[in-house]
Amino acid sequence: MEKPIKIVVAILIAGIVLFLGYSMVAKWHRTKVDQVQVECQAACSEQLTQLQEQIAALEEALNRMSATPLPEKKLSKVFGEKTEYLSYDTKVDCKAMEAQIMTFLKYLDNQPYMAAYKEKGGAKQLYRDTMRALTASPPMLTGELEDLISLIRNVTHLYRTLGRERIDIIKDVFENEADILESVLAIFYIYSLPEDRCQDKALLVPTLEAFYSYSGYFLNTLAGRSYLLRRDSKVRVLLSYYAVLVLDRANEEMLNSSGIDIRPFIDVSYYEIGSKRSLVYQKQYMTELERLREKYEM
Repeated sequence: MEKPIKIVVAILIAGIVLFLGYSMVAKWHRTKVDQVQVECQAACSEQLTQLQEQIAALEEALNRMSATPLPEKKLSKVFGEKTEYLSYDTKVDCKAMEAQIMTFLKYLDNQPYMAAYKEKGGAKQLYRDTMRALTASPPMLTGELEDLISLIRNVTHLYRTLGRERIDIIKDVFENEADILESVLAIFYIYSLPEDRCQDKALLVPTLEAFYSYSGYFLNTLAGRSYLLRRDSKVRVLLSYYAVLVLDRANEEMLNSSGIDIRPFIDVSYYEIGSKRSLVYQKQYMTELERLREKYEM
């Protein structure tokens, strides 16, 4: 009888030992887990603090960018006087606006990147040659994907139409005059509006049909969209915005011959401009796009 009792006692002792050992190991494991959790929480807290500081710094930088005023001295040099944003419905002094454009073209004549075109008539002649070339040879708005040759011709349309020299000068203007680009585009856009606003224009203004062709090209063709994607984001966003305005005018005049649906492009432009705080006239652009969203019930 003693042997079975000894076995039972041994088993009990072994069980107690194992239980105590398990308890100690479990306690040690919980301690380690708690320690790791505390360390992880501390590390995460530190990283969160750093991220919050970085976000605050980025927001401050964005606010500085959005609050950056137009370069007053340069605007006076380029246009003769301060240039305010011009909206679609703005009443303008046509003679004063044309004088501003001429002053801008004279300013370009004194820039190094215009030197190669001076013998051909300078910036004024460059503008005329560009408008005539673009009007005489509009891009393909439909059928570019029917065959490889059509696609290649549409992708290379601007280079074939304008030539490398003019393309390079226009790119130089966009790059070197980026700080006043918004004012430049606003003035030229208003200048291009219907003849009843400003008659007897000294500069050639393409027809709405011609503007429509290039608006549709940049917004609704693979070739045009790929061209914009290769440009600086500011240039891309602004050209897309004005292309939307032209498309709206084409709808008003029943000239949307390709039946382009303006609604998705209004939406894209709305969100692109809304996220680009560096635009000086962002609020005005957003107001115009909100008007179009309501007009087309978006």
